[in-house]
Amino acid sequence: LFITFIVVLVVILVSHSVDLETEDYYKKDIAYQTEISSMENANTLTEKPVILMTKTHIVVQISPKRKLTNMQLYFNRPNDEKLDKTYQIEGTNTFTIDKTELNKGVYKLELSYEFNGAKYMQKEEYYI
Repeated sequence: LFITFIVVLVVILVSHSVDLETEDYYKKDIAYQTEISSMENANTLTEKPVILMTKTHIVVQISPKRKLTNMQLYFNRPNDEKLDKTYQIEGTNTFTIDKTELNKGVYKLELSYEFNGAKYMQKEEYYI
């Protein structure tokens, strides 16, 4: 019984996939200080973009007083990179995404943008 247990355990462990969260994980790790600075910049804003979750949509509301550039909304699905999505946000103060475009599960959202030459980033985690 013990030998059978060990053989089954080895087969299960060998067949289990151990993928990194992203392919360029190590490159992102090196640039992590820039990411931290961007997140700190976003925390200092008084009127930063707001990400809302409704029953049917995900809504990004941007203050019309701020002229944000290079806005990008990235949905990272930690367990399946094929389900990752990226959206460019341009020329609108309200950006909506229909939840039916996304598979159910946990997503890490990253909203990155620039304002007055500085980079900003907001990170949140949602279950869709």
